Amino acid sequence: MQNCIIENAVKRAEHISSAVNWYALAMKENEEFKRNFLQLIDELVQCSTIEKSNKQVFFIAVGKSAQVAQLAVSMLVSVGVLARFVHPTEALHGDLGVVGQKDIVVLISNNGRSSELLQLIPGLEDRNVKIFAMTSKEDSPLAKLAQYLLLIPPFEEYCPLAQAPITSTVTSLALCQLLVAATVEMRNYPIDDYARNHPGGAIGKRIFLKADNLMIQGNELPIVYPSDSFQTVVSTFTQYSKAAVLVLEQQKFLGLITEKDLRQAMEKYGPKVFECSALDIMNKNPTSVRPGLLAVEVFQLMNSKHPPFNLLPVIDSEGNGVGLVRLLDFVTAGVTL
Repeated sequence: MQNCIIENAVKRAEHISSAVNWYALAMKENEEFKRNFLQLIDELVQCSTIEKSNKQVFFIAVGKSAQVAQLAVSMLVSVGVLARFVHPTEALHGDLGVVGQKDIVVLISNNGRSSELLQLIPGLEDRNVKIFAMTSKEDSPLAKLAQYLLLIPPFEEYCPLAQAPITSTVTSLALCQLLVAATVEMRNYPIDDYARNHPGGAIGKRIFLKADNLMIQGNELPIVYPSDSFQTVVSTFTQYSKAAVLVLEQQKFLGLITEKDLRQAMEKYGPKVFECSALDIMNKNPTSVRPGLLAVEVFQLMNSKHPPFNLLPVIDSEGNGVGLVRLLDFVTAGVTL
């Protein structure tokens, strides 16, 4: 039984793969498909926030197609397109009022016979909007009533019941993703704008997050002076618990003392370590960074050594010690290479 299940799963994977690949052939050979695909891309570009035309695209669908439509809207919004999802039942009871005469409507239905969508057609035509239909049935009522048809691959639903929309859900989603990618390409959408829409994501952090936002600074920065005793250095360590202290004189950076430096000093001087000052045990030439660098740049530098730098002092152009960056804080903030 298990072998049979695996064999059928392989067949379904191949079936779905063939269905998705159908788009490649349509793009090459189906002139109407290409024309309508490019037409919708052009409309989506006009709905972008950069254009400031207040023109929107509405995706309307029911059932599993509604979930595909919602994901398509989410993807388009993330790349700066004014897109919205409207449920057909709600549209029939007032929400159709959000659709304006300049707007675009995309209706998704695999069989092209969803009564909820067909009932919307007169109201949409009254608004003189451009109607695009995504369906696998070229002779369906929806395909005939829409102004523009984007065919979904006419493949059977490869499931044991022959009913669940397994294949069509994947293929309709694939078409939506092709539209999103082509819209980004057509607009030459800059990565900076994408990052602004994802400030909490890895892309946004790579482009906008500065190391200054993560560094220890101000009253939180552990500082000692060159004449401070070994006891004072250790006391400052335990008070701040930042794994290092900066040695400053009139704000100028003189050196860094880490746990490693403390250990080496004790091994070198033995009991006489308590006669040492910060100046005697500090690292006078540690690797450092300047303020204003991107967090990802500093993170990359810290990971360039094996083992990585656990922390680095931040020194400004005038030689002042202004902060301390720690690898732990970058990892916690979700900074990645």
